[in-house]
Amino acid sequence: GPPPPPRLLFHPNCGQKAAVVNEGRTALRPHATDDFNHGVVLSARALRDNELFQVRIDKMVDKWAGSIEIGVTTHNPAYLQLPSTMTNL
Repeated sequence: GPPPPPRLLFHPNCGQKAAVVNEGRTALRPHATDDFNHGVVLSARALRDNELFQVRIDKMVDKWAGSIEIGVTTHNPAYLQLPSTMTNL
């Protein structure tokens, strides 16, 4: 069969209030209790057909009344101007 895809990591182009660390394996909000929007992150490569992925939340703050939003796009994250929030996309 085909070789396994490279590990699915976060792309370094991320929202102004987000950070991608741990060699792309971790995305976080360095100042989560002060910042709400601008936390958009994307994967560094496209998903393969029928590829499953998992998002693990290690830590949360309870100050905000929002939630995580997960979706897919056909845009290359290297050239994407990230909005403050993905809610309306």
